[in-house]
Amino acid sequence: MKEEAIIISLGGSLIIPDQVDTAFLNDFKRAELTVVEIDPGVTALAKQYFRLPDDPRLIIRHEDGRVWLNQNQEKYDAIFIDAFSSSYSIPFHLTTKETVAKEYETLNEEGAVVVNVVSAITGEKGKLTRSMYYTYKQIFPQVYLFPVNAPQDGSAMQNVMLVALKSKVKPNFISDNTETQSQLKNLWTKPIDKAPVLTDDWAPTDYFVSQTL
Repeated sequence: MKEEAIIISLGGSLIIPDQVDTAFLNDFKRAELTVVEIDPGVTALAKQYFRLPDDPRLIIRHEDGRVWLNQNQEKYDAIFIDAFSSSYSIPFHLTTKETVAKEYETLNEEGAVVVNVVSAITGEKGKLTRSMYYTYKQIFPQVYLFPVNAPQDGSAMQNVMLVALKSKVKPNFISDNTETQSQLKNLWTKPIDKAPVLTDDWAPTDYFVSQTL
């Protein structure tokens, strides 16, 4: 990541700023982070109890992520989406092809989207992940899955990081950072069964979630 990177986080990570937002600002001294958080109360709690800093490089927008994307005119180096931290509460309007197209437009030419999905990859419990994967494939030239907790078990319910790259240049997934390299090794290389593309007119995320219960 370039040190001057400009990042946006949809869904926000304000509730644990000492672990996420503050660490980012400390590690990348010239970077800027915009957090789109729908609930101002979360921001207030983060400031009161979790040491959320007042930093000009941390820009907080209290807005629905999709609404913000539709209105945004700026370009960003990366987009992090963590609005799916609970598998039982999926904002369907952030999963669709139309949203993905707006994310693509929002990125610089070598930009990336990272989405945290709580799901399996294979079987009935993996329908959401697979549909999101093929939805992103409609727009982005490169899409990858990184299961976090059980990288060899596609049937396990777990955090799955979906990574979409705007560039067509293939990455080598090699890092000098030991921790980063250990995560890159989780790349899912097995076949991904076909799944329907999600759209604003058809995004049955609640049904997909019900398959995981």
